[in-house]
Amino acid sequence: FVAVFPNVQIVQGYGLTESSGSVASTVGPEESKAYGSVGKLASHLQAKIVDPSTGEALGPGQRGELWVRGPLVMKGYVGDDKATAETVDSEGWLKTGDLCYFNEDGFLYIVDRLKELIKYKGYQVPPAELEHILQSHPEIADAAVIG
Repeated sequence: FVAVFPNVQIVQGYGLTESSGSVASTVGPEESKAYGSVGKLASHLQAKIVDPSTGEALGPGQRGELWVRGPLVMKGYVGDDKATAETVDSEGWLKTGDLCYFNEDGFLYIVDRLKELIKYKGYQVPPAELEHILQSHPEIADAAVIG
């Protein structure tokens, strides 16, 4: 795209209804060059990547569920205590259900949806990862993987 349209800046962003808008976005020409990323965390939010199995916070480059917290994040679902308890923890962290990672520079990358992970022999495999592997084969034009 950049080779054909060198003067066009692609801006990415990521948000949820539950976060009342933007969680991350690219701002300016330098950040928009972080291809594949949805940008850096919005200034009014805190975020962490959490191992879905252990609940342990993970470091840069490690994939896990994105949790966000901040003044604009919802407090819960009206009239649905069960859904609220499954989505927002006691400290106000919203469990997004998205499998993500931050790189060393603070850019957020969305890998897959947690609910779509394929569980195989104790491993949690994102369908997008399998699609990427399949598509790297020269005789495969396209692939779609579902659980």
